[in-house]
Amino acid sequence: MDLCAAMIFGGTSAAQPILFKPALLWVLEAVRDCKIEDLTVLTANTEVRALAENAGADCLAPENDADNICTAALRVFAQPHDILLLRGDMPLMHELFICAAYDAHQKNENDMTAFCCPREGGALLAAWVRRSALESAANAPLTSDGCPLVRLSEILQKAGGKVQTLEASFPEAALCADTARSRNTITAYVRRSILESLLDAGVEIPSMDGVLVGPDVTVQAGATLLPGTILRGRTTVGAGSVLGPNTLIEDSEIGENAVLNSTQCYRSRVLGGVNIGPFVHIRPNSVVGENVHLGNFVEVKNSTIDTGTKVSHLTYVGDSDVGKRVNFGCGTVTVNYTGKAKFRTTIGDDAFIGCNTNLVAPVKVGDGAYTAAGSTITEDVPADALGIARARQVNKEGWSRRFLADKK
Repeated sequence: MDLCAAMIFGGTSAAQPILFKPALLWVLEAVRDCKIEDLTVLTANTEVRALAENAGADCLAPENDADNICTAALRVFAQPHDILLLRGDMPLMHELFICAAYDAHQKNENDMTAFCCPREGGALLAAWVRRSALESAANAPLTSDGCPLVRLSEILQKAGGKVQTLEASFPEAALCADTARSRNTITAYVRRSILESLLDAGVEIPSMDGVLVGPDVTVQAGATLLPGTILRGRTTVGAGSVLGPNTLIEDSEIGENAVLNSTQCYRSRVLGGVNIGPFVHIRPNSVVGENVHLGNFVEVKNSTIDTGTKVSHLTYVGDSDVGKRVNFGCGTVTVNYTGKAKFRTTIGDDAFIGCNTNLVAPVKVGDGAYTAAGSTITEDVPADALGIARARQVNKEGWSRRFLADKK
C-alpha cells in the first residue's frame, strides 16, 4: 500500500493478553501484514509503550488532554495520502479485512471508510481516512476519548464528504479487548480457530477440553495434544510427540516423539524420544537430551542433561552439566547455592549417583564413577571411583530396650 500510514491508539486495554499475546501485538502484526511500514502507536500508558517499542514500533505520547488519534496523525504523517486509524485493542482486525476496506476506500473514492462492529450497535472502531479529509476537520471540535471516529464521521458528512461504513466480516473481528466479557469472546473464537487449523494440519487433539495453543506456537503433524495442555510463547513441538494431560510449555522447543505428562517447561530445549513426567518442572535455560527419562517430582534448572540419562524421581538438578547414561538415585540434590553465589556440578558419562546423595557444588563426578547412597559429596570423585561421604554406622546393643524401660 503505497503512500499509506497507520496510527494506532494504545489505551490500557491494548496490553490485555489474548491467548497469552497482548492485543496490541496482534494489531501490529495485522497492520504489518498489510505492508504498512509507516506506523506509530499513540499512548500515554507505559506498559503499552514498552510493548510497542519492543515490537519495533514508533511511539508518541499525547501532547495534551485534547490530543487524540486524529490530531496526532496530522502531526506525525506529512506525506501519506491515506491513513489507517485503529484501536490497539482489536486483536481480530485481520489483514484481509483491512485490505478489503482499503480497496473499497479507493474504489469508491471515499473520504472516510469506517469499520463498525455489528454487536456494538454499529460503533466505529477503525477507519481509512484521506489526509485531506483529516485536514478539513482539523479545526472542528473533536472528542478526546482516544479514538473519536464517530465525531469525525459526523463532521465529514455534514461538510459533504463521502463516508462509507463497512460491517466486520464476522462479529468478533471488531470486538475490543476492553472488558472481561469481550476478551472471553475473542479468546474463545481464536482458540477454536487455532485448534481447528491444527486438526486440519494433522495434529491429534482427541478432546479440546482445556487445550490452549498460542498464536506463535508451531505443532508438527502427528503430534498429540491431550486435555489440559497449554502451549504459549514461541514454542515448537515435533512430530509424534504426546503432550499432556495437564502440561504447560512456554517458549520452548520440544523434539520428535517426546512424551511430556503433567509437566511444566519454560524457555528450554527438550530433544526427541524423552519420557518426562508426571509432575516434572523444567526451568529456564535447560537442555534435556535425547531419550532422557525424568520421572515424578523431578526439577531441572539451568542444566544440560545428555542422552540416555535417567532421573527417575524426587530429585533436583540445578546448575549442572550431566553426561550420557547417568543414573540418578531417588532423593538426589545438587546443592548449588551457598546463600551468596551459585556454582555448577559436573557429572561424567555412565556415572551412578546413589540415593539421597548431596552433590555440593562446585564438584565433579568423573566418568563411570559411583557415589554411595546417603553421601554428601564435597570433593571431586575421580573417574571409575566410588565416593563415600557418610559417618560409619554404629550399633548400640540393647539401646532400645533400655530406652523403653526408662520411658515406662
